[in-house]
Amino acid sequence: MINFLRRIRRDLIIENKTSIYLIYAVGEVVLVVFGILIALQIDNWNENKKIRSTEQQYLLALKEEFSFNKGELESIMNRNKLNFDYALKILDNTGPENPEITDEKFGRLLTNSLSIETQFDPSQGVLDEIISSGKLGIFSSKELKFALSSWSGILYRVRLQEQELLSMRSRTIEMVRNKANLRKVLGAELEEIGIKQTKFEQGNLHLLKSVAFEGHMTGFATMSLNLNNYHYPKLVEEIDKILLIIDDEVKLE
Repeated sequence: MINFLRRIRRDLIIENKTSIYLIYAVGEVVLVVFGILIALQIDNWNENKKIRSTEQQYLLALKEEFSFNKGELESIMNRNKLNFDYALKILDNTGPENPEITDEKFGRLLTNSLSIETQFDPSQGVLDEIISSGKLGIFSSKELKFALSSWSGILYRVRLQEQELLSMRSRTIEMVRNKANLRKVLGAELEEIGIKQTKFEQGNLHLLKSVAFEGHMTGFATMSLNLNNYHYPKLVEEIDKILLIIDDEVKLE
């Protein structure tokens, strides 16, 4: 088309038809400009297509990550519930009178309630990459962008509560170490690694008559319950919300 217009322009110049030549010259400029605009539009379309493709890849990766984290959180909540249940059984036997529970059963309850710490440590590789690389803006959903940017703050508040629980657990364990016959508490577990039973006859039931021990176990139980009934459900709710938004944004191929 350009070559065609150039031939016409050359013929018009030769024939000295200046006014008509100007019309064709303007037409040639318009055609060039129009071609540039089309090229820019195509470039913009291709770039937008790349952005949307990247968005879809991140959406799928985030869905996998948050689905995994939800499963991990549910496992933590189950373990935390077990810790609470064991602590509650111990508290059922505390008091000034001689406990009816056996030393062996008390040792099992104590070990089961305190041996495993509960702390939600989510996988955040995808989310961290999105935030650190400044790619949060590629998402079309304002609601999703807000939820992802708010996640760390919600998680931080839960971690503060977890730290309180871990601190109480550590203080309770330290008290047991100082006041109890630890080899008797851990009897079966120690035998599995070659440590024989203690030769001391002192048991651990005296802990059940200790006001300080009861206070430690009460604090441990209530903090565990508080996490499961209040703080962890907020995380579950937030994860479900994020997954729901992602499902709405993911385009099925």
